[in-house]
This record gives sequence, C-alpha cells and structure tokens, in this order.
Amino acid sequence: MNNAPQTGRNAEATAERILRAAQKVFHEKGFDGATTREIADLAGINLTLINRYFGSKLGLFEKAVLPHLNLEPLLYGTPAEVAQRLAELYVDTGPKEGFDPFVVLVRSIASQEVGPLLMARLQDHALKPLMDRLDGPNKNARATLIATQLAGLVLRFRIMPQLPISDHERKELKRMLEDSLRDILVE
Repeated sequence: MNNAPQTGRNAEATAERILRAAQKVFHEKGFDGATTREIADLAGINLTLINRYFGSKLGLFEKAVLPHLNLEPLLYGTPAEVAQRLAELYVDTGPKEGFDPFVVLVRSIASQEVGPLLMARLQDHALKPLMDRLDGPNKNARATLIATQLAGLVLRFRIMPQLPISDHERKELKRMLEDSLRDILVE
C-alpha cells in the first residue's frame, strides 16, 4: 500500500475535512484534551490519515489553529477605527459554533507541547503588530494591555457566555472598551 497522501481533489477534500474536524475538537477541548481518534472519527477517516497528512497531532494543530491567530488584519485605519473594530469583535461577537481560534488559545495555552508555539504566534501576530501600530512611549506595555483586555473578553464572552449581561450593559462595555483602546493606541 502506498503511504504517501493521495493527490488531487480527493486528497484536498480529505485534508480539509481533517482540518475542520480538528478545529472543532480543539475548540471544544483544547490541545491536551483533544485526541486524534476523536478528530478522525469526526472527520470520518482512518486515524492513520492524520499522521499521513499532518505528521502528528502537533502538526495538525499547527495547520488548523495557528494561522487563524492573527490580529494584523484588524489594525488598519485610525485609532478610533481600530478601537471600534476590536470592541465589536470582542464584545459584540458571542460564542462561535465549531471553531474560534481565540477560544482554542485560552484552552491550550497551558499545554507544555503547544503553549510555547502559541506564545510565539501571539508575539509575532498580535503583540508585535500592535507595537508596530503604536506611536510614543511604552509600546510593549501598551500592546500587552490591549492584548490582555482582549483575552479577558474572550474568556468572558466566548468561554463563559452563560453569565448574564443585558444589552445595555454590553453596549456600555463596548463603549468603555473603545474609549480605553483608543486612549492606549494614541498615548
């Protein structure tokens, strides 16, 4: 039997099914809680195909999750526009069905295996782009403050969405976050 991945459309479709299944399982359980057996079952494939296409569970995580952890596309425009865009994304957007890379981040960051990869990805695609966007002093501290506010909102609205909040409170939170982010961006 040939152990190389299939070529053509069938192979692409299989790889895509594996990636989507992995995203869903990593979203629900984090890296350490996810199993390749569960991912394979959800994708409707033989377990050996995960290793054939991605090399390992770690290789699958790198392809399924890491590329989606990126703040760079949100950081264009004026400070007010950036603040509004981030506030909408992190306050108005509730839990996502199936896959939210920032939920995976929160559920996986403590993993000895992928925690360092996640930290490097955050540094390169969140903190560094934020620092590059900032003018003035204390760029690292200001970027860290923005990132920790956003991480807290992921925890609050995407990991623990069942905690009650009225529409009025949500609007006020969004307004306050926009003000805070704008102030940090223009300091």
